[in-house]
Amino acid sequence: MNLAGKIFILLAFFACFQIAKADWVKQNSNTLAWLSDVYFLNEQDGWIVGSGGTYLKTLDGGKNWTKEKNFTADNLRQIYFTDEKTGWLLCERDLYTLGANSPSYLLKTIDGGVNWERVEFADSQRKRVTKFFFTKNGAGLAVGEVGALFALADDKKNWKRTASPARYLLSDGTFTDDLNGAVVGAGGTILFTADAGSSWNKASIFGSEDAKLNAVFFINQKNGWTVGANGKIFQTVNGGKIWREQQSNVAADLTDIFFTNTANGWAVGEQGAILRTETAGNVWTKVKSNTKHKLEKVFFVGKKGFAVGFGGTILFYDENNPPSNAALPPPRLRTRNQ
Repeated sequence: MNLAGKIFILLAFFACFQIAKADWVKQNSNTLAWLSDVYFLNEQDGWIVGSGGTYLKTLDGGKNWTKEKNFTADNLRQIYFTDEKTGWLLCERDLYTLGANSPSYLLKTIDGGVNWERVEFADSQRKRVTKFFFTKNGAGLAVGEVGALFALADDKKNWKRTASPARYLLSDGTFTDDLNGAVVGAGGTILFTADAGSSWNKASIFGSEDAKLNAVFFINQKNGWTVGANGKIFQTVNGGKIWREQQSNVAADLTDIFFTNTANGWAVGEQGAILRTETAGNVWTKVKSNTKHKLEKVFFVGKKGFAVGFGGTILFYDENNPPSNAALPPPRLRTRNQ
């Protein structure tokens, strides 16, 4: 084989290697808001929310984000749509101008976000709510400070205070089906339920038992992961009853975790940290994120991933796109009236 042929084969090898190792690409968000959540209902319809009422929407899988007109100046902490029409927003008032109001409340839409109705948490005792989540049949729970727990009433609108399962801050929760779920929080709190939250049991933890845990994710009824302060990651393979610590090899606080299948997962956190595993968490590897800003949330839909955080940061990942020096152009950000 002549020299030209050898060079061609070598270049083709490196090109294939690069494509297999696609990077996270920083998108132009046209905002400096602290972005707190990203959610996709399907591969086309998605939302990003953040501080100061920031509300972005996409109808084309994240290629273009529409900046919707602010309908509140309060911080938007979480967004979730159960279908194309019905959605919920977790909102947080300015702590310095609360007055007699509770720090947290919800907005609900039944027309795809055209109109939003305010829903207060009953008997909140001025406790901040950190996350809400649903069973597949529509039963809902919300968790927050000092173990606060709220349940969605039968009218599918009002949220009522229920008995607290813990004395620490509860940061996150999830259901794996209509009955089974888990919540995590400060002080190494991991609790599991087998009756849709009517009662809770303390999980067994092997590792750092006092870690502050920030997020929990289950890929199915048995396999789940939780992440927290100082790079802590724990895994369960029996539905949340027993958790074992995994080695992240980072000291940064981790804020969120997402798995696309039982082997492949991602975790994000402080200082732009992004970790990846292809072995169900037996080995975690730090990957390039192209930002030093804190990342709050990571979400995958199909082969596309999005991570959002401080300073208007939106990161985009696509397994089908080439990396680094062949980065995608930034998406066009449009206003609603364009």
